[in-house]
Amino acid sequence: MKGVTSEGNTALHTAAGRGYLELVRVICDLDASLIVARNNLRNTPLICAARAGHVDVVRYLIEHAPAPAPASAAAALDAGACGDEESMLRARNSEGATAMHEAIRNGHVAVLEQLMSADGLLAAVVDGKGFSPLYLAVALGRADMVGVLIAAGSPRDGVKSPAYYAGPDGQTALHAAVLVSEEMTKSLWRWEPTLAKKVDNCRNTALHHAASAGKIGAVKLLLLEDSSLAYIPDVDGLFPVHTAAKMGKTGVIEQFMETCPNSDELLDNRGWNVLHCAIVHKKEKVVQHMCKNPRFRRTMNARDRKGNTPLHLAVRHGCDRIAVLLVQDVTVNLSIMNNDGATPLDVAIDELDHGYTYPLNPDVLIAQCLVWCGAHRSPRRRDEYLKKRTGVGGSEKELSKYTNLTQNRAIGSVLIATVTFAAPFTMPGTAAADAAVAVAVERPAFWAFILSDAMAFLCSTVATCLLMYAGLTTVHPRYRSRYHVWSSNLLHVGVLLVIATFSFGVHLTLSPPGTAVPVPVPVGNLNAAVCAMACVSVVFAHPGTWWPMVLARPIWARLGLKGLLGVLLGPRPIPCQKLLLSRTPWLNLFKMLATLLILALIFVTFLWDMAYLRQPAAQHYSFSSTLLQSQCHFNSHPT
Repeated sequence: MKGVTSEGNTALHTAAGRGYLELVRVICDLDASLIVARNNLRNTPLICAARAGHVDVVRYLIEHAPAPAPASAAAALDAGACGDEESMLRARNSEGATAMHEAIRNGHVAVLEQLMSADGLLAAVVDGKGFSPLYLAVALGRADMVGVLIAAGSPRDGVKSPAYYAGPDGQTALHAAVLVSEEMTKSLWRWEPTLAKKVDNCRNTALHHAASAGKIGAVKLLLLEDSSLAYIPDVDGLFPVHTAAKMGKTGVIEQFMETCPNSDELLDNRGWNVLHCAIVHKKEKVVQHMCKNPRFRRTMNARDRKGNTPLHLAVRHGCDRIAVLLVQDVTVNLSIMNNDGATPLDVAIDELDHGYTYPLNPDVLIAQCLVWCGAHRSPRRRDEYLKKRTGVGGSEKELSKYTNLTQNRAIGSVLIATVTFAAPFTMPGTAAADAAVAVAVERPAFWAFILSDAMAFLCSTVATCLLMYAGLTTVHPRYRSRYHVWSSNLLHVGVLLVIATFSFGVHLTLSPPGTAVPVPVPVGNLNAAVCAMACVSVVFAHPGTWWPMVLARPIWARLGLKGLLGVLLGPRPIPCQKLLLSRTPWLNLFKMLATLLILALIFVTFLWDMAYLRQPAAQHYSFSSTLLQSQCHFNSHPT
């Protein structure tokens, strides 16, 4: 009977784990000491039976436990065995789990009830990770087990041991309940109301957990029972409303404002309010909600311990969409200085990449937005900013930009050059009869096809040559930057012209010449669809062509329609816009102009060509017949 398996299991371990009650009785009659034996994982037969859910075996082992021997209990535990009934029930395995932990973890309610009836204080024993049985049941979402534990586990004197509801890192069962179930939250609150003010090792209350997870029901329950919970900070000074803002829980923030109207004025250790926290963690929906709600007006220009307003933080962290929302709110002051004497525009200029950059990067958009809307810089000497920009043009980071840009753009330019070079030799109509080719030459769409293809080929070829020079390390960085700017413009125009060439080619294929029959309705619809798709592709081929749409709303809110038109069409009134002169205005102006011209080319060509096709067939041959006669005359007189 003393034999064990390779895992250290005795015969009683095996019989108890498999629920063989009769065999358990026989073994216990032969050797009762096996009841307290442990295997290699320090599991007793009771733990094995509880894990498997065999309530009859659990009951038998509890009833036939060895007689208590208090004097030798400690020594027996140190030796790896259990010396009495109480220590056998509370025996823990190598993970620190008791039979009750195993019963809860595996979902055996009947075993839990049996253990609670045998020893109610067993619920106050935590495992190796600090999990009490109650915390474990709550974390697993077992409301039935929670009901058993809180109904049968209340001590007679009414004083509950902290170990009874303990969890890891100093948490309580209520910390877990608010994340799992509102019903369990109510049950635990009624069972022990003081749990709501218990804090973990980081001084988080259960309300912190509920707010961070967006559990509006649990938040409402806790606040209605005790609104003072909203004013308990954690170790960083963050109140529950701050955690809701960090996680973007707009509904929870509203619940705090309804119960505690001054929640938006609570500050953490850095002096941040709700809006500061939402901006730093880039919660756009929270910022948008606060900007639309008049009750948050007092937070729009609030300063933290460093004097930074919410707009300062949005600019510093590169939150372009949030910065646009704040600028759009006319109650936000755009020129407040922080403790360092810097306005939001100063911070935006400091965050700019003063080398070669993309015009729609967040730092550039933020600076543009502030400039267009009339933000001012601090009254300081401008040469102080030059120290930070020294050597930007020739830095290793900037030179690596040129190398990467050259590789990426060269692929696109060579691809465009290859496609446009082959297009004239495979253009629609070359495989048709001579008369059809002659008529195609007379069509506006044919001339537009040839013109756009030739211009795309020239633009891509010149861009390729410029990129070759821009990639040479022997060329001065200033010229490399210029070559990249020029090649970018040419490549953009080349892409737009390729789109136009494709649309003209499809149109020529769908509407063949040389017939007096009107264009069928399905073909006309296809032509219209091709024209529309080409126009949309031209507009969206480069986002920089529609960047004013991003800034239109804040400009409208600040300056109105007259100001919006003045900003987009007239001279700009802000002196510091010279800083942005090389980034967006002229570069995007050229691309916008090219986009508009090519859009007009596509639209006018389609209309003109469709009008041409509706003319009588005899008029189509006025010019084409001359070309055909010339070709026949040339063929009849070979050299």
